[in-house]
Amino acid sequence: MIPRLASPSVCVIDDEEQDYGPILDALMTLGLGCVHVRGRNGDRLPPQPFEALRLVFTDLHLSGHVGKDAASHTANVVRKVVSAANGPVLIVIWSKYAGDPAGDVGLPPEDQPTEADLFKAELLSAEPRFKARLVFAEMAKPKLPDRPAAEEWIRALQLEIENILKQIGAVEVLWAWETLARDAGIEVSETITKLAEAAGDDDMPLGEKLKPVLKLLTQQQGGPDISTATAPRHLLGVFSQIGLHVLEAASSSSSLDAHGGWLAEKLDDTTRRKHRSSKLNAVLLTSPATPAFAAFMPGTVYDVVDPQAFSAATGFSTEKLQRDCFDADPDKSPAFADFKARTKPVVLEITPACDFHQGHRRCAALLAGLEYPIDLQKRASSKDSCKTTPAFENRDVAPPVDVGFVFCGRYRFTALLDQPPAWLRPRFRFRDILTTDIRNWYSGQASRVGYLSF
Repeated sequence: MIPRLASPSVCVIDDEEQDYGPILDALMTLGLGCVHVRGRNGDRLPPQPFEALRLVFTDLHLSGHVGKDAASHTANVVRKVVSAANGPVLIVIWSKYAGDPAGDVGLPPEDQPTEADLFKAELLSAEPRFKARLVFAEMAKPKLPDRPAAEEWIRALQLEIENILKQIGAVEVLWAWETLARDAGIEVSETITKLAEAAGDDDMPLGEKLKPVLKLLTQQQGGPDISTATAPRHLLGVFSQIGLHVLEAASSSSSLDAHGGWLAEKLDDTTRRKHRSSKLNAVLLTSPATPAFAAFMPGTVYDVVDPQAFSAATGFSTEKLQRDCFDADPDKSPAFADFKARTKPVVLEITPACDFHQGHRRCAALLAGLEYPIDLQKRASSKDSCKTTPAFENRDVAPPVDVGFVFCGRYRFTALLDQPPAWLRPRFRFRDILTTDIRNWYSGQASRVGYLSF
């Protein structure tokens, strides 16, 4: 239970009580829960970096270190506290000596890096991934004789913290989203608790009141598919639906509203080209494959790793698939040879989501198609029997390349649910909106009327 609550978003790294006491009070007054790390020699540090940290206040001189030793020691503490795999994280350098020369005797004072610069250089050198994930800022820490009274200083710290946060609008947008998602989770819990409170006996413990509500939601979602293995998935489906409703209701009056102005500013063509649409499509329209969740989960794209086994199992060859997905007569076009050599067969699971989640399907519904390099996009068939996708960045190869997919409505087949055949390898998933688009197109193909009359 306790590890599920281990997600601090703010951290203060400081070893002097007269310094960290006021800023902890200021953060508490602002309603910002935080974790405090002293960072002294021999002090215990987290066994793993905190993955949810978003704001860190750090002193530069911990345990009496100075100069390069101080920068190296503080950088090591920050590396142990902040995860390099997550972000963005704002590192606020809160030190009395941030602007002082670093003490390099080989350089005149005016040419020396500052204490803050030396710390940043040490940190980014020790962990290069931080370069793309950290935002640095500085906040003044007056020396003891220059500090105002405690209450006045706490108020000043609150204002300074708020001003720093206002200056990082793009980062604040992501923080606002995380807050909305967390609030949605909290509201889901509150909703379920209210349902349990209304239906349960007043003398019954809360845990016992919650159980029948959670059972009912799970069983209504899962229907006849309920089992020990599938019940958690069905409950997550219910929670996701409630949470999405909460997020949609909050979108009209959220903290994101303050950023509408700069978000709506038009991008120039150079910036648009730099952030290629194919790279964005890979984020917006695909997600990782989850074979452990279900052998054939709707939207999963499979590579055909053994074309001969594929042909034996389905009754059609990959060459026949390539001919039908080519936007010309293969026997008359010299471009078909290149198309055939550079495309590879894939398979997409297209079972309706409701049948999958409620356990109504009796076999996997698979649709065959091709993956092609994006320069062959004009060669992919545009006939009604074929469906092409937007361009994606294929991140499975180095360097990444842009690819597209085309599926042919004539090549649908089924497979047993228990285990994917060895000639199929799951690679990634199309998100629900794209899977639904392809499924609806296929449904139209499958239901079209065609007959002869005399």
